[in-house]
Amino acid sequence: MRVIAIDRAPVLDSVMRAGAADVGGDTLDVARDADLVVLAAPVMENIALLGQLPGYLEPGAIVTDVGSTKRAVVAAANAIPSLTFVGGHPMSGAAAGGFGAARPDLFDGRPWILTPDARPAATVDRLDAFVTGLGAVPHIMTADLHDRLVGAISHLPQLTASALMHVVGTLAGDAGLELAGPGLMDATRLAGSPAEIWRDIAASNEDVLREALGVMIRTMTAMRDALGDDDALDSVFTSAARWREALVRARGE
Repeated sequence: MRVIAIDRAPVLDSVMRAGAADVGGDTLDVARDADLVVLAAPVMENIALLGQLPGYLEPGAIVTDVGSTKRAVVAAANAIPSLTFVGGHPMSGAAAGGFGAARPDLFDGRPWILTPDARPAATVDRLDAFVTGLGAVPHIMTADLHDRLVGAISHLPQLTASALMHVVGTLAGDAGLELAGPGLMDATRLAGSPAEIWRDIAASNEDVLREALGVMIRTMTAMRDALGDDDALDSVFTSAARWREALVRARGE
């Protein structure tokens, strides 16, 4: 397999010195011989790149992405008849991004969602083999279902973790944070995620996130109003513990 990297010069320098790619460049010209193109920019940048790709790719080349929302990018790709596109999303992200945060086990055993939108089986099979070769487990679903599910299990936790760290830091300050235990660290692991990535995710899954945040706000409001009411608080804690056990089982931990 021959790997072609396209990025900014400083990133390419690190990639090539590490031997992570065979060829590198900062324009789409170097993608002309590619059989598979993986778009790994923020969601809106990936959408903009879709319109440029047909002029550089050979017939039969497959394009996919690793963006965290799928409806907008799939719709944009469907508007370009000459493009063979299958949306993708590896569920293996970390709070830190970029080449420096890469590690060989990143995809091991993790779901990799594909949204083929009625693409030919042969195309999906090629992507399935690629994903499996990286150690991930392919899951096929529609773009609509992806955005709804991932809005709940990934996007909402990110927004709430960022909000939690913002509020805790504002209330406690530097001196208070010196007293914090591991619980705060665990609960706010995602709070260091870069805002520029999440701006695009929020914009391209706005309807799902508005609904999910509404449920979260109503739950927090009910908990606030129930302070001192043991039964009301117990119901949330009991439900949370049950769903946490389900999460652990689902992850095989």
